[in-house]
Amino acid sequence: MPKNYYSLHKLGKPYGLTCSKMAGIGLCSLLLCSSPQYVFADVNHTNATETAQQTSKIKGKVVDKTGLAVIGAAVGVKGTNNRTVTDIDGNFELDAKVGDILEITYVGHKPITIAATAEPMNITMVEDSKALEEVIVVGYSSTSKRDLIASVSTVKADQISNMPVANIAQGLAGRSPGLIVKASGGGINSTPSISIRGGGEPIYVIDGVIRSSVDFANLSPDDIQSMSILKDASATAVYGSRATNGIIQIVTKQGKEGKISFEYDFNQSFAQPSIWPKKMSSYDRAIYANIARENDGLDPAYSKEGLEHFKNGTDPLNFANTDWRSLVLNDWAPMQKHSIRLTGGSETNRYYISLGHINQNSLYKNNNHWMKRTNFRISNSAIIKQLGLTINTAIDGYRQHRTHPYTSTASNYYGVFSHINDKPSRYPGLNKFGLPYNITDNPVAETANDAGYIRNIENVINGKGELIWAVPWVEGLKVRAASNYRYYGETQKSWRKDAAQYDWESDSPIYANKPVLAHQSSTGYSFTNQGFLEYAKQFNKHYVSALGGFEQYYEKTEWYSSQRENYAFNIDQISVGDANTQTNGGEEAEMGRAAWIGQVKYNYDNKYYVEGSIRHDGSDRFAPGKRWGTFFSGSLGWVVTAEKFMQKLVEKNILNSLKLRASYGETGLDQSAGRFQYMSTYSYDPHAYVMNGQYYPGFTEGNLASPDLTWYTTKQFDMGFDFSSLNSRLYGSFDYFYYSTKGYLVAPIGETYLNTALGIGLPRVASNSQHRRAGIELSLGWRDNIGNLKYDVTGNFTIYNTIWALDESEAESSRLNPYHRTQQVKQNYYGAMYKNLGYYTSAEDVYNSPGIINAYNSGYLTAGDIKYEDTNGDGQINSEDYRRLGRSSTPHNQFGLNINMSYKGFYFSTLFQGSLAFDLYTSGSLAMQTGQTGDMPIAYDYQTDFWTPNNRNAQYPRLMSNTGLNSNNNYAYSDFWLIDGSYIRMKDFQFGYDLKYSLLKKVTWLNRCKVGISGQNIFTISKATKYGLDPEPKDTGYYGYPVERTLAFTLNLGF
Repeated sequence: MPKNYYSLHKLGKPYGLTCSKMAGIGLCSLLLCSSPQYVFADVNHTNATETAQQTSKIKGKVVDKTGLAVIGAAVGVKGTNNRTVTDIDGNFELDAKVGDILEITYVGHKPITIAATAEPMNITMVEDSKALEEVIVVGYSSTSKRDLIASVSTVKADQISNMPVANIAQGLAGRSPGLIVKASGGGINSTPSISIRGGGEPIYVIDGVIRSSVDFANLSPDDIQSMSILKDASATAVYGSRATNGIIQIVTKQGKEGKISFEYDFNQSFAQPSIWPKKMSSYDRAIYANIARENDGLDPAYSKEGLEHFKNGTDPLNFANTDWRSLVLNDWAPMQKHSIRLTGGSETNRYYISLGHINQNSLYKNNNHWMKRTNFRISNSAIIKQLGLTINTAIDGYRQHRTHPYTSTASNYYGVFSHINDKPSRYPGLNKFGLPYNITDNPVAETANDAGYIRNIENVINGKGELIWAVPWVEGLKVRAASNYRYYGETQKSWRKDAAQYDWESDSPIYANKPVLAHQSSTGYSFTNQGFLEYAKQFNKHYVSALGGFEQYYEKTEWYSSQRENYAFNIDQISVGDANTQTNGGEEAEMGRAAWIGQVKYNYDNKYYVEGSIRHDGSDRFAPGKRWGTFFSGSLGWVVTAEKFMQKLVEKNILNSLKLRASYGETGLDQSAGRFQYMSTYSYDPHAYVMNGQYYPGFTEGNLASPDLTWYTTKQFDMGFDFSSLNSRLYGSFDYFYYSTKGYLVAPIGETYLNTALGIGLPRVASNSQHRRAGIELSLGWRDNIGNLKYDVTGNFTIYNTIWALDESEAESSRLNPYHRTQQVKQNYYGAMYKNLGYYTSAEDVYNSPGIINAYNSGYLTAGDIKYEDTNGDGQINSEDYRRLGRSSTPHNQFGLNINMSYKGFYFSTLFQGSLAFDLYTSGSLAMQTGQTGDMPIAYDYQTDFWTPNNRNAQYPRLMSNTGLNSNNNYAYSDFWLIDGSYIRMKDFQFGYDLKYSLLKKVTWLNRCKVGISGQNIFTISKATKYGLDPEPKDTGYYGYPVERTLAFTLNLGF
């Protein structure tokens, strides 16, 4: 795009000013000190008159470079609220003084500043190529967005920094096409599952080095400069085997030339379960329990007197009405975050320093479950111009401390929340003195202050040094060497101690078990060494770049544990425990990888692009001679709008840019090969023997050696396009992707993993099994401004499907059954199960219909029970009638809608995220399944819609006191219990105001002062919420820590 600017001579000529005169009066200096993002307009004046100082009508017209009117451009006096917009012909009128500095802005164009004149002004706006020149790091090199032909999308870290999230992974859902993020639940520092295009977990590359998923999640969003999602082989193959599932690539912030700047961010949030149904009272549940008993021909479980006790609370021991949630949990869980950053530097030395802290509590009332984490980052860049050297150094890390109550019945969320949800309300949680009542699995005791604990302390330090030498005698040649060292250490102290519990009439404590103390310590270090030669040069219209180098990775880990039991005293020291119960364990491991890397890029006239990469990968998971594999990728790109035959469309802004791209690549995998499987292994056996008075320990042989193990391959194909239109207000992208993985490592075909004759596992070999995955992703956005209102709306959608083209590990009995086999069918169904036909309508209907054998023989099937289809017509219902039904419980799609708006000093953003076309399976208490006649089958209001002779179209089958009475006919694995999990959720929002815009604009030492509110998981629209289910984590038992709705206050200061 040609730059449009005016020389000082042209700018001064209408006023009779030469360049020297302008310099004399300081105007030249003013222009040179202006912000480089501004350009001067193409202004045609008549002869200037004496500048008038009084307010008058300033008139003008705004056009683009082709002379077409720009409609809706914002025109205003700089530093004031005096603004207007251009009309349909591009014209504007504004009350201002001659000489006032006007600002003209329009989406997709560079902003303009210019002095107002008395005569009509003709202003030409220039397209902003800044977005196209945005540098994106892809693999070991970087490229501009204009020249990018890989499938890469970006996520802005500032969209996450003000969100009330404990780690950055919690803020990614819905923000990028192809990025599939699913919450696994709530709680302390909970981490969602992440995949790219439905594959496995991607790798995380931070400043050019592969780091762990934990390091990524715990990275402060405030330290991130850019985040790229690398999806196709042309972007990922250069990173080798670990990048088969894609890459999330992070570039952290670096120091900037200029005066010292200081920033401080604060976030105070409060979280509560986003979706969690309230249970019915014991009184209401008891009434339905009696109805269930009556349906089964049994006497009522609760007398009238018992019902009155439930209702009035007159016998809390035998007829309690315990709300376990309110007894154990707070309404809100607080979290506080602080972040400070210092940056600055000179032309030859720049630095960046940051420090962050987070303090998060859970919902537990006793506040004995929390996490504290402190992050730090220091980086420096020194430039020695005379030698062409750049020396980059950085050190970062974090310390994290977590604690959770620990008893013999609960050591984690699952234990506590399963007991909160499953413990009947008719049991008391506290005795008459308000102390934890002595019953099994009492969550009050499990979260008590005198319960035991699990404490984790984790320390991570990462250091990197990088040397870049621009070879002075070869233009475009660089030598780059880097080394990264990472150390981590984690200690866990587990004091399993049951809290005191009490009988109803007693205040004397009862302890169920003696305490147990365990220590675990794991440490490790890794280093990555890299060396590259890079060359890039423009030859007229030909651009060529090449990269070649070597990478080495080494890791060593150690793990130790010790434990003692039967503590007579509550002293949590290892030496106090019973020495006769002591156990210990440990493990050490090493691993290494190496690779030779090559990459070539070529483009002609920024129009035609060709790229290729190759990687010779080595892994110590395979035997010598099998360790190295060679993998490659290639890609093509074509900027269609650079062609002459497209220029009319470009000039009329019908199509501003269109780029077609395609890529193919092959990457190796070694993950399924276990450590040292190519060798024979042995382990100590408890059996030993004595020979000639000498003690000989026993050994057990492991699996037989698999010396032929080697790489298997994933082939990847991608094709797509990127475009912008209508003055770049409309923009988007589309991709089709296809992955095929072949050669999985399995036991010999036709054999089992355990050979009964030898009693050990057989060697594994490469198979012909092939798994395929294909889908599409798209992104579409619109950005514009209406006067002072700027907005940007972007939507993205990803959908894919998977299929086993061949699975040699599948059992023959399943493979031969067309309705049971899992290969050669799309993996978009829930499972092979019975198809329900509604309810039996009468005893005759039962007699004349086939039934599940066990249930039918029990003689207890009746009207209101679930009826199943005899799909194979053999007159009986058994597993041969299974058919593939429902939709996969794992959604094969995800969408997001991001809205950003700003108006003067106000800003607002929101993100809607969701998935479609997947099912959840309800069971247990959610489906009113009981195991004994004393159970209360109904727990929630929605369950009262059960079958009766007067309610034959009910949602649920007839009410039973013991669902085993008809051999659990109603709970056979069938599509009856599937519910639609599709949902859309307001994932987050932000709203705030920058006081620097107006109230504090004269405070020169303050650069920004933003105050705002933010939230996450605000509301969810889904059929699943009727059942109190959150569809995102797929927890249909209420056993996990629920996904939380969070509200926060934010403050951002800059100095």
